[in-house]
Amino acid sequence: MGANTVETALPDPIQEVTDRLTASFAGLLTASVVRDVVQGCYEPLRDARITNYVPILVEHNSRTKLRQLIRRTDPAPPLRERPRRTTGHSVFTALRSIRKTLTGSA
Repeated sequence: MGANTVETALPDPIQEVTDRLTASFAGLLTASVVRDVVQGCYEPLRDARITNYVPILVEHNSRTKLRQLIRRTDPAPPLRERPRRTTGHSVFTALRSIRKTLTGSA
């Protein structure tokens, strides 16, 4: 990955961030998704006057967004195969029996 292409044209430190994040999220997200997120986070900082912290900020913001993407793309928790069936008891029946026990009334 490390080489910049004409369409991406990212500075070397930002390309290094892209490479690091692509390796970190290798089994979870595609390289193109990671690259798009990094570019999106870099774009507002492209013309920063002080560029020392731009790669750190881009990496932090990108990592946060990528984690959010992973959480969103997780499959829904498995549903029960059969709905839970009560054995003739409802919540009201259970509460009534608790009340009887506590108050001692029939």
